[in-house]
Amino acid sequence: MTPVATPVALRAHTWDAALEETLSGGSDAPAAGVAAVHSVHARVVNIRCGAKLIALAHGDLDDAPWTIRIIEHDWPMIASARVGDGVAFAADAVVLRPEDDDLRITLAPADAVVLRADTGIPSHESLRLALSVLDGMPSPAPATPFGALAADALIAGIRRLEAAARGLLASGDPAMNAPVATAAERLLGLGEGLTPSGDDVLTGLAFVCAHPGFHLAALLPPLRAAAATADRRTTQLSEVTLRAALTGRARRRMHDLVDAVIARAERDLRTAVAKTAEIGHSSGHDILTGIRLGMHLSASTTIRPIPSDQGDHR
Repeated sequence: MTPVATPVALRAHTWDAALEETLSGGSDAPAAGVAAVHSVHARVVNIRCGAKLIALAHGDLDDAPWTIRIIEHDWPMIASARVGDGVAFAADAVVLRPEDDDLRITLAPADAVVLRADTGIPSHESLRLALSVLDGMPSPAPATPFGALAADALIAGIRRLEAAARGLLASGDPAMNAPVATAAERLLGLGEGLTPSGDDVLTGLAFVCAHPGFHLAALLPPLRAAAATADRRTTQLSEVTLRAALTGRARRRMHDLVDAVIARAERDLRTAVAKTAEIGHSSGHDILTGIRLGMHLSASTTIRPIPSDQGDHR
């Protein structure tokens, strides 16, 4: 007789409130039978749900878009997942291996977290502080020979993107969208890692642009145009991460970083920069490169409103 799995239920530690549409069976919900475990890592299990990836993450990791965090005590049950395992959604839960009713992860409303762009406006002084802190972060050496070969192309690509972005911001001419989109597309898939370096740079830049107080909204249309080609240029994880960043959604530490810039809170800024740098082997540093580019472009704008809150000068 084939053993029957014993149903197990646990409660998520926190979960992204944006998943509610998927859980409730709304327009964002997957068709029956299309959700399955996409990949299994030491502290993350990714679920493929159409063009989206939903992450089950160890509680030591921070909140992030489309992410459900699980406390350490319960993590071994999640870690037993295998690529291809079926996944089902209920109004208040995610069920792994639903054919056996094996593991039900309850998502309580009280544990939902909201990740969205801050609408605050950084001052020139805040941006100068941010650039000073970001410039002090050393970059790690490439982990592979391929990464080393891609390094020069990455630097050249970032310079092309910066030049094109400056042209668009200075002119305000929509005709300048095309050079920005082309430069961004050339970065997609460039470099090493599950999220290649070029993608991470674009993620950092897009995240800053999506915060209206930085006055870089003109860059969003061409960056979105580039992201629309990501499905044939890079990994699904990179595509999902970049699309989230374009809406001002990212890992909590990146939100903390931008919040600290807006508040001119140096201690919090240094902490958030250091935590962002810890993402992956080089992903965090590449994201910080994109964030720095966004801060530099924002600081170069000729007119900036006076922030309503001058911030915390710690």
